[in-house]
This record gives sequence, C-alpha cells and structure tokens, in this order.
Amino acid sequence: MKIGYVLKRFPRFSETFVLNEILALERLGVTVEVFSLMPPPQEPRHETFATLRAPVFYLPKSGVVEKYRIFQGDAQAARSLPEVLDPAVPLSAWFPGKQPREAAHLTLQAAGVAMLASARGIEHLHAHFASNATTAALLAARLAGIGYSFTAHARDIFHTYVDPATDDALRYRKIAEADFVVTVSEYNRTHLLRITGGRYGDKIHRIYNGVDLRRFRPARRSEHHPHRFVAVGRLVEKKGFRYLVEACHHLQRSGLNYQCLIVGDGPEREALSHRIGELALTDRVQLLGSRSQAALREILADGGTMVLPAVIGTSGDRDGLPTVLLEAMAMALPVISTRVAGIPEIVVDGETGRLVPEKDPRLLAEAMAEMLRDPERARTWGEQGRKRAEALFDLDRNVSRLYRYFEKAVAQRRKEQTS
Repeated sequence: MKIGYVLKRFPRFSETFVLNEILALERLGVTVEVFSLMPPPQEPRHETFATLRAPVFYLPKSGVVEKYRIFQGDAQAARSLPEVLDPAVPLSAWFPGKQPREAAHLTLQAAGVAMLASARGIEHLHAHFASNATTAALLAARLAGIGYSFTAHARDIFHTYVDPATDDALRYRKIAEADFVVTVSEYNRTHLLRITGGRYGDKIHRIYNGVDLRRFRPARRSEHHPHRFVAVGRLVEKKGFRYLVEACHHLQRSGLNYQCLIVGDGPEREALSHRIGELALTDRVQLLGSRSQAALREILADGGTMVLPAVIGTSGDRDGLPTVLLEAMAMALPVISTRVAGIPEIVVDGETGRLVPEKDPRLLAEAMAEMLRDPERARTWGEQGRKRAEALFDLDRNVSRLYRYFEKAVAQRRKEQTS
C-alpha cells in the first residue's frame, strides 16, 4: 500500500503520536508519503524523526494564491473544480468562517495534494485532526479519485470555530464522505456519533494512541525520587497547569517535602512563572521548557508521579487522550489527572493513580499528598499502570488495527476500479 498523510504541520514537537504512527506503519511495510500544509515550526525535532523513510512535501504558501483566481464566489469556484462533491452542498459550506482568500489557499493546496498523489501512485489519503488537514485530504481524494480517512483528536471536534451548529455540520459532512474515521477514545466516538445522529457507527472506530513499550519501559535504577511530581505538555489553558501551581501552594502548607517539574512551553509560560514567584514556590516548582522524548524518558526514569490537571477550555477545547499519561504509565509511574474527555479511559482511580475533578487545586493537592505519604501504594499503582499500558496502549498493536482499515479501504477501491 501507498498511503499519503495530510497534516497541518510536520514534524511538530508536540505531536509525537503522528510521527510514532507513521514509523509503526513503515515497520509494517506500508509506504507513506507526507503532505504538509505548512512548514514545520522552528523547534527541536525528536531523535526518531531521523529514522523516518517517508518523504515530506510542503504545499504552496499563501502568497501564491494572489496569482490565481479560483474562489471568487461559488459559481466561479465550481467552474474551476470538477464536480466531485455533493452538488446539493454549496462549495462555500466546506469553508465556513473563512475569508475567500483563505478558502482559495486551502483549495489550491488540496489540488496540489491531488496532483502529487496521482503522480506518485498514492492509493489513499489520511489526515490527522478534523480541521483544515481533513478538508484538504477530502478535496484532494475526490479530485484524485481515491479514498480518504481521518483521525479526530480533541480541539478539532470540540473547539468552537464559527458556532456549534455550523462546526458540527461540517464535521458531519467530513464523516459522511470518509471511507472510515478513527478517533482516540470512546468519549470522542460517542461525541462523533452524537454529531451524526447515530449514523455511520460502523465506520467510526476507536483506536487508542499508542506508546512504544520498548522505548518507554520501567527504569532499573538504584535511586528514585518518589517525592517528585512531573507535569508534561504545552503551556496552554486546557492542560490546567495554573491549577497545579495552586495545588503546590496548598501542598507547601502541609509541610511535606516535594519537587514539581513542569516540562513544556507555550503562551502561558510567563503567567505561570509570575504566579510561581508570587506564591514563593521558586524552590519547589520549576519550568523546564520543552524536552525531547529521550530527555523526557530520562526525567521519568528518575521516578515520581505524573500530574496532568487537564480542564475543558473556555472554547470547549480539551485533551483527547494525552500521550504523556501513556508514556508515564509505560514507565511504571503512578498518575494523577482529571475526569476530562478520554482520561478516565487511561487512568483507573485507585488502581493506576488518582482522578480528581477539574479546576480544583485543593483536591489535586490532596491526591499529591497521598502519593507522598504512601510511596509503597504509589509504587504499586505504577506497576499496575505498566500492565494497563501493555494491555491497551501498545503502539504496534494499535497501529496494526489502523493498517487493517487502510488495507480494507484500498482493497475496496481497487475492486471498484477493476469491476
């Protein structure tokens, strides 16, 4: 099989799950080529990127749109594109909330993907995130006469872009047009079924994000640090790190010895740093910035507890299935998190860690104190977490399921073309 991946940006430091998935497909013998709508951000790259065989093609930047007039009202756009979509749906309905120039840019990129896919023998297109990348993959697949699918994660299906009705109508059409849809939790699958009114349940599949259990495994070191808490993620609202800082303030009052490391970067860094200073926590809470996967493994290998106080953001955005929780459990660390989105499908309260309500720093602090006061229980929860990771979140096993969906879709398309 030759599969084309359509992505907004590739590679992206915070989206290790995409890179890991492609690498796992390559191990299964799939030829993958990547079509990136935007250049990668100026940030470090994970060491595993060097092992990627897939070529990466970057689509034209927005400036080239000025040279073309392909989207000045539905009538002219319709004359510029083959009639490959439902004629009852106006072309503008695929670009709600976008300015004509933005829609033209995305349309041009889709045409570019279609031409590349046709020239390079791509048999199926797959996008990650049900937003612009999926729109481009859908249009390109129709232009090229091949199938398409996408993986839905979090912001792409929960965030309000225009208004809830308009956003969900577009999501519905993307699901209807897809050969199949993958999402990363049962929570998300239920949400997508609600959007579709219960239709298309036979082609909306839950496949958990996976973790490479060979690379993330319990460390064998003589010295561990059970008094440490590690939080990993972009410094954005939905991660809830502001509540972690407040929880550390409550924990400080208990007199317990602890250290909290926050790994990641983002727009909330300055505000978090300011609050840490205000609460006189600079000797307890450190902002470490971004770290590679190798460096993160070293941090997790020193032991402690993973904390992710995830919240539902003001726009509805939330974490889908945080990879950092899977990585921590794979390394036999206990986990503290919240009952948001798919997190309860990862963490079993009282068995692999603790789940607390979102936006409640006092209860978060109590859960952290429990880990400090009973390190033996925390160790047992970590061991149970490793077993759960082996059972549910093995990268190769989960990507093998995705492979079978690709295989079925490609086989069906081949059959249609030869009949």
